[in-house]
Formats: sequence, C-alpha cells, structure tokens
Amino acid sequence: MRVLLTTAAWPSHYLFMVPLAWAFRAAGHEVRIAAQPHVVDTVLKSGLTVVPVGPDLDFARLHRKFVADTDPAQYRTRDAIITIFHRVAEMMTPDLVRFAETWRPHLVVRDPVAFAGSVAAEVVGAPLVRHAWGPDLYGTAPGAWLAHHILERLGPTYELYGATPPTVLDHLAVDPTPPSLHIDAPGVSVPMAYVPYNGPGVVPSWAVQPPTRPRVCVTWGTFTSTATDEPEMFLVPRILDALDALDVEPVLAVTAAERDLLGDVGDRATVVQDLPIHTILSGCAAVIHHGGATTVLSAARFGVPQLTIPHLFEQRLNSDLLETAGASIQLKGDDRRDPVAIRAAVTDLIRDGSPYAAASRRLREEILAMPPLHEVVGRLEQAARADAPTAPAA
Repeated sequence: MRVLLTTAAWPSHYLFMVPLAWAFRAAGHEVRIAAQPHVVDTVLKSGLTVVPVGPDLDFARLHRKFVADTDPAQYRTRDAIITIFHRVAEMMTPDLVRFAETWRPHLVVRDPVAFAGSVAAEVVGAPLVRHAWGPDLYGTAPGAWLAHHILERLGPTYELYGATPPTVLDHLAVDPTPPSLHIDAPGVSVPMAYVPYNGPGVVPSWAVQPPTRPRVCVTWGTFTSTATDEPEMFLVPRILDALDALDVEPVLAVTAAERDLLGDVGDRATVVQDLPIHTILSGCAAVIHHGGATTVLSAARFGVPQLTIPHLFEQRLNSDLLETAGASIQLKGDDRRDPVAIRAAVTDLIRDGSPYAAASRRLREEILAMPPLHEVVGRLEQAARADAPTAPAA
C-alpha cells in the first residue's frame, strides 16, 4: 500500500505524524511525506522520504501579519485564520496534486491544517485521514467553523483539478489523546496511544542520573515565542526568576532562536538547546510550558505534573482540558507573569502527596492502555481497502 502523509509549513505538526509514518513503514508499506520546504529538513532527520511541495514559507512570519498586539493574542480580523490556512493550501496544492496523480496513493493522511491534502485525496480517489496533533480542534466551535469556511474557499480549487468538493473533509481521524483529554469531533475517531517524538538528539549524561533536587523542566515549544511580535510571549526568563527562590533544579529546554532571548543564566539552570524533551521528562518532577499539544502529551506520557501558561487558542484549550483532568495548574491573566503565582503553583505540583502527581499518573495509564500503533495501521489498512472510492482514470 502507498501512504501519502502531508503537513503544512509547521515542523511541530509533522513530528506528531512520525510514529504513525514509521509504523506504516514497519508494516511494509511505501510512505512519502509531502511538505513545504521549511519542513524538509525535519522530515529528513526523522529518516523518512520527503517530497517538497509548494514554495518555501516561514509560517511564523505569515502568522505574525494577522495577529494583533493583544494579550492574550487575538487575530486582527475574524477570518484571519481562514485566510492563513487557505493561502498555505493554495501554495501546496499544485505540486501535491501533481505528485499524487503520479504516485497514486491508496491512503492520504494530513495534519489538521494541511487542507491541500483534501484536494489531492479527492483528485486521486483516496480516502483521507486527519491526524490530530492533540485534542481534536474539529470538535470545537472554532474548529468546525474553520473547516466549513476552508471547504467553501477551496471549492474552485477542487473544481480546477476536476474533483467535486466533498461535504466533509476526512473519512477518519486518528486521535492520540487519552480519554480524559478527548474531544468528540464529527466523523469516526481512531484512538491511538501517543508515542512521543520530538526529533533526534543525544541524551545528556545528567539526564540519566537521579536528581538530588526536584527537577523542573521549562520549555516554550518551537513556535510560541515567534507567533507574534510581542516579546513578552517568551516567558522563560520570568519563570526562571520565579524558580530562583525554590530548592529545585531548573532545566530550560529552548530552541536556538530562544537561546538568544534567554541571555546568560550562569549556574542558575541547565540549558539544553534543540533537545527533544522526551529524552529528559522521565526524571522531572514538573514541567512548565505554554500549553502546546506536544508538551502536554509528552509530559502526560511520562506522568509528569504540568504548569501551563497559555497564550493562543489551542494552548488555552489544551490547558483547560488538562486542568479539568486534575493533572495541571493553569495560570491566566496577570498571574502568568507573577513570580509569586508561579512559585506557588510549582510548590503545589511537586509537594509530597500532590493530587496533580496522582492525576498525571492516571493520564499515563490511560495512554498506555490505548491501541498501539500496529493496531491503528491495521484499522487504516481496512479503511483503504473498504472505503476508497473508485479512482478516476489516470
């Protein structure tokens, strides 16, 4: 079977798809990753074969054009997010359709905002699967609104390539969230145990040694610090200032771009640059972050309590679900920059008998009880055999 996975110009969205892509390869299937040039290096580092589609795009720069200088961050116009992802889809579609028509995939898997994948799937008559990167946004009112309006805007594009615009985007949705974080979304959901993949890296020697003090990981993901022009989006320096008064071992996991924003921290913390956080989470007593889905699920997979300080919609959604599950504390409003509030939250997370630790362990148990990758591949194989419409003549 030929499986085409496609992702938009956002490397972190692709990382969610890597374990499933490799599970297809391990099952003997041919796999291709179609991605914009900005993601090509990330795909190559994952050991898979990539097909560049569309022009290069700095998604963070595009995103900043549509975001107002507000706190929390808001889009300048109501339809800004539609314009962003429609523009990305139009960039990707010509090359993606051209490759799909040549390679003839039996199954197309897209990240939730890689809408060009829907056009390609319709053109070649392949069933389309949405791979959620966390709690399924299509189960929320904003997500449903986005899908509806994107389908409207892409109508002429489907017709340009001789395809009928679908009434719904996807046949199935792969959902890596445990039951406590699950959102019911339209269509058939295929649950899958989350397997952390945050890229390749070398495990530091200190990470395999038991810490002498509670180890607290602080990370801001790979996008949030550049999502707007607001410098206060990067709160790691403020968080470190707050942790100075606690008897903990801070570990700051940052990107190369964030390292310059961080400045000189001396011996106040261990700083790791571009290190996959799944390599260090098992020894952590808590993790402080922006509420991104990768960090939420990676920490949950290791049973680590979390402190979230969200800014963007998806981050607030993830934080709300995690807080409801009892596995985190969420700071909002002025508390997000208040060192007293940050210290109090961390103290509560790591204290003996913390209910957050118990809830985090329950999340881990939920994840481990979910269907493993090979079972999910089997389910998608069945979908490709049973649900694929008749492909048009080449």
